[in-house]
Amino acid sequence: MEHVAGRFKHLTSQGASLFSGLRLGTIRNRLLIASMLLVLLPMLLIGGSSVLLGLRGGQAQVVNQLESVATLKEEQIVAWIESLRIHMGAIVYPHQVPRLIEPLLTNEPGSTAYTESYNELRIHFDGVIASTGLFEEVLLLNPQGRALVATDPAKEGQVHSLQEYFWRGIEGTYVQSLSSATAQGLSSPVVVSQPVYDVAGRARAVLVGRASARTLNEIMLQRAGLGETGETYLVGPNYLLLTDSRFADRRTQILRLHTPIMEQVIRDQTNAAGIYDNYRQQRVIGVYHWLPSLQFVLVAEQEEREAFQTIYATLQLTIVIALTAMLFALISALFAARGIAKPLASLADTATRIAAGDLQLIAHPRHNDEIGALTVAFNRMTARLRELIGNLESHVAELEQAEAEVRRVNQQLARDVKEQELLNRLSSRLQQSQSLEEAYAVSIPLLQEIFEGYAGVFYHHRDKAAVYHRVGTWGKQDDTYPDQITSTCPAMQTNTRFAYPNNEGKAQACADCLPIRDPLLCVQLHANREPSGLLCLYGEPGSGNAEEPRELSLAIRTADLLALALASLQLREDLREQAIRDPLTGLFNRRFVNEILGPKLIEAQRHQRTLGIMLLDIDYFKHINDTFGHDAGDTTLRILGRFLSTSLRGEDIACRFGGEEMLLIMPGMTEENALSRANNLREAISNLDLGHEGQRLPNITTSIGVAIFPEHGHTHDELITAADHALYRAKSEGRNRAYLAKPREATVYNP
Repeated sequence: MEHVAGRFKHLTSQGASLFSGLRLGTIRNRLLIASMLLVLLPMLLIGGSSVLLGLRGGQAQVVNQLESVATLKEEQIVAWIESLRIHMGAIVYPHQVPRLIEPLLTNEPGSTAYTESYNELRIHFDGVIASTGLFEEVLLLNPQGRALVATDPAKEGQVHSLQEYFWRGIEGTYVQSLSSATAQGLSSPVVVSQPVYDVAGRARAVLVGRASARTLNEIMLQRAGLGETGETYLVGPNYLLLTDSRFADRRTQILRLHTPIMEQVIRDQTNAAGIYDNYRQQRVIGVYHWLPSLQFVLVAEQEEREAFQTIYATLQLTIVIALTAMLFALISALFAARGIAKPLASLADTATRIAAGDLQLIAHPRHNDEIGALTVAFNRMTARLRELIGNLESHVAELEQAEAEVRRVNQQLARDVKEQELLNRLSSRLQQSQSLEEAYAVSIPLLQEIFEGYAGVFYHHRDKAAVYHRVGTWGKQDDTYPDQITSTCPAMQTNTRFAYPNNEGKAQACADCLPIRDPLLCVQLHANREPSGLLCLYGEPGSGNAEEPRELSLAIRTADLLALALASLQLREDLREQAIRDPLTGLFNRRFVNEILGPKLIEAQRHQRTLGIMLLDIDYFKHINDTFGHDAGDTTLRILGRFLSTSLRGEDIACRFGGEEMLLIMPGMTEENALSRANNLREAISNLDLGHEGQRLPNITTSIGVAIFPEHGHTHDELITAADHALYRAKSEGRNRAYLAKPREATVYNP
């Protein structure tokens, strides 16, 4: 209580100091600055935005106006070109030009017919130029492109066959823009060509008219909508000025208008607009229209100062009005700041006295406004202070208790997550294991992580026997762990847990099979409702209690996971063993021979070793079945299989190849010892003691064929074939003998 009261006194003292500072005028200055910022910043933002938007809007308006001018000029140019087409067609047909062409094509120059046609065409062409004013010159070209008649006699006889307007004009009316034309109206940038057909519809000549640049210049020099500084002009794809300029001196040759925006329009063949320095080095705003029919650029531009003159005047008026409004707002803010600062100073004085310890003091509101409401709230806060101080310490204690509970729950959750992750890892590694040995190897390190702080041992068995073999240990190693235990262990009988030394009776029951330390927990593994192993935990110094339900639950979950995974691996190995074992003799079957002999031959070849096989057949086995019954024959095969399993070397493999025929794979066997080993084996078999149901069976003899790799074959089939031939010789020559295959006697084996 005293601690909380002292803390409050310190905070109120700081608040009083703050209000005392405000009484010296700080609050007024701050309010003034805040008012100025609240007025200035929005007005500056609004004013700046208005200026920016005005400039953008003005620029867009100017661009739209220039676009309208450029569009109008473009329409006028299109109309002018169309009139050129129409008048070119009118030159040919109304005046019987086709009739006058034939004498020029069929007669020699100087002949009467040629001269009459020539003079009449010259008069007609000169009249067209004079009456229409659309063409500068007109030429008549023969099918080879040579000028027969020209309004400029100096050009008669010139060949135009390589010109596009000639070979395109033979096909139909064609308008070509001459991008090589220069500026100041020296020549027209447009040529129109028209084929002249005879009565049979054949093109007999080409009429070419070079359009007059005067009309094009007149279109471009019209200033409607462009003010005093605006103009329009055409530029060719070679950046040359094609029409007259309002401002360029005709005596000055303007070669190129190579600006970035012009380069972009010509390169991309598109329209553009922007502000730039024109060919007169004046700052202008302009639009560029690409005319695809003529391959020209139409430019409409106006000097920036004239285009934005009205906009600048409007912006200046806006700025003057904004500054006047800002001045008025600042004066109003000054008076408002003074009205707010005075009641705040009074409230600060009251807060100072309350901070000094006078909690009964009441602040008096001066006005019925926000500051008055703040004063009333301050009085209520002082009244509730005592109550809050009384409850604060109890709330702090509750928060500390809740925080401790949250920490405990978080620790519990973290432990649960860690345990589940470890169990998931154990499950994943066990599922990836290909054999029980691999599963044993991967499980022990993970068990040590799962049962951190405990030592342990894990026992498991593979069959129905009552013996459980030690798989591995972890934690503090103890040599007293037995290698195996029996099912007489109490944990194996009752499937329960045992904690020591709390239960001395059970501790004594396990003393013979497990070392006793404190505490101890044993959990049984169950697979298919049968015990399959035992998981035992020993407490390390400083570890937890193994009797805790949590430890038991984790141990049982781990044991169930191990039991299920190991049972699955055991089942897989049993199925594999059944697939490659002969159930009668216990030897490997023929399928296993086909699987193993090839890899054995590869291994022998890689290590440059020999490998022998023996084909062994029981002599007169049918006589045993016929005389003593098939059960006696099965007993004979079973005894022979047991004998072969126990008498061969560890690296040798015995298989039942079919019926009473056995196949032995013997790595390292050579020709020198092959027959010796075969005869020793044959004699041992002949001395086997055979009995069936209390009846002694006659001794058996065997015939054996032996083949050696690589002398008698290199492949599976070659080796078995060689051994089979040797076995056949042994039977043919009296049985009860062993023969070695002849070198390269093998043929393809077809069992």
